[in-house]
Amino acid sequence: MARHEASQPVTRLWLALPYLLAVLAATLTLGSGGNAQAPLVVAICAGVLVWHTWWAVLHPDWLEHRTAPMLVYFVGFLAGSAWLFHLSFGFMLLYLVCFALAFVALPGPWAYLGVALTVAAMLLLPGLVTPSLDNLVLVLAGGVLTVVAGWSIRKVETESAGRRAALADLRRSTAELERAMADNAQLQTELLENAHQQGIARERARIAAEIHDTLAADLAGIVAQLEALVVEMREPDVAARARRSLEVARAALRQARSSVTDMRASIVGDGLADAIERLVRGAAATSTTKVDFAVDGEREPVPDMIADALVRTTGEALRNALRHAGPGSVMVTLSFLGETVSVDVVDDGRGFDPEAHRTGNGLAIIAERMAEVGGRVEVASAPGSGTTLTLIAPLEAEAVP
Repeated sequence: MARHEASQPVTRLWLALPYLLAVLAATLTLGSGGNAQAPLVVAICAGVLVWHTWWAVLHPDWLEHRTAPMLVYFVGFLAGSAWLFHLSFGFMLLYLVCFALAFVALPGPWAYLGVALTVAAMLLLPGLVTPSLDNLVLVLAGGVLTVVAGWSIRKVETESAGRRAALADLRRSTAELERAMADNAQLQTELLENAHQQGIARERARIAAEIHDTLAADLAGIVAQLEALVVEMREPDVAARARRSLEVARAALRQARSSVTDMRASIVGDGLADAIERLVRGAAATSTTKVDFAVDGEREPVPDMIADALVRTTGEALRNALRHAGPGSVMVTLSFLGETVSVDVVDDGRGFDPEAHRTGNGLAIIAERMAEVGGRVEVASAPGSGTTLTLIAPLEAEAVP
């Protein structure tokens, strides 16, 4: 059953029509003169309009929804209209509005009862219509036509309401489907990215294994051979050269093992903080120097390429500090700074002049790796004052200002 509201044009028309017809009939009645009942007509007419205003116009949500109030309204309006029709034939049109108001106000089958009451009152109440076969047929035919018209209109309204509900469901289903498609596209993107990153991780693990199984193993063999050679050497010069070769081989072996550690530490699935913390723990376990680690700020996801660069350069900076600075302690701090992430490697070692010419290329390698991911390196140091090396990288793949 369709819901009638005062905002609907047809309903507004039927609710406004009693005012127009009542005023028109009252004007014709009073204008004809010689009507001793004019004050009574005006009083009843005003009462009917007030009744109509209160029950129907001011409470549109009751129409076709509240059975008891609408029955009271309809019976009262029918009685008042019949009384006015009895007093003056000019109010016949106002009475006939009751046929339509039965479907406007009364819900469900009660509307047909309203039509029946309107027909019965017209035929049975004295003074409304002249008793005759023609009038009987005319009134009954009008009631039947009203029932057919009201039933047809309600059927159309019900079907229209059903179509509107179906369209609303279709729109909701379409919106849900679009959201599902968007979620599916996002999921596919994430799956492709994960597959890509996992491929990178597997390739890193493969390369690390190859380094460990070939280069590192060969260097370990060379170290063992040189150690045995040094023991057997009798000539001082030859022994000295063998010892230097041994030192170089050992350094190369440490570098190879460090590279394997760095590569495995930055595989997909490891957080940046966890990877750097492993580097720090490894360095602390193999050194007499106190090495500490801290995280500043709320942890955020870091792209693997940037995290890999930070892990590698942090490892290089930490090894340089322990190897060359002679520090008593080293502090590594990972800081999340909103749009950027930084790593500070601070030692209290011998320090150096950053502007002076250096023979090593460790800082150059660090700077080059950071530049590849849009980052940069800042160095603060002075002879005898320790060193602070800061690695700064974006959280997105763009240049750091």
